[in-house]
Amino acid sequence: MEEVLDNDLKNLDANAPVITKERAIFSFKETTEAEIASKINGLFLKDGYKLEEGTEMKGKYGKGSKIMRILFGAFVKRFAFEVSVTNEGGTIKATLYKETKGYAGGAIGVNQVKNEFKRLIAAWETL
Repeated sequence: MEEVLDNDLKNLDANAPVITKERAIFSFKETTEAEIASKINGLFLKDGYKLEEGTEMKGKYGKGSKIMRILFGAFVKRFAFEVSVTNEGGTIKATLYKETKGYAGGAIGVNQVKNEFKRLIAAWETL
């Protein structure tokens, strides 16, 4: 006899994003890595980010000055996120990592980064 611990787990959407405190993983079908990477790049550029390291497929996007954030704390915004786009068995996985935590801005800075992370997740859900 098979024991079912949660009946709702069998209805779980396999393509739903997996979101933790530090990263969000999105799955896409019927598309290419380059297409998703291009769309993600477009979203970041539209929001004033620039590609600071790497490529569209695996790189780091940032906005604001790291030095100014350290000097002036929460008065200066600094956001940095790492992006990785891979193909895993026909499913395209796009991962958004928090690169900065906001500690230099104290409690306000941490909250700013958390809110920006949530905003980016909402934007990525429209891809």
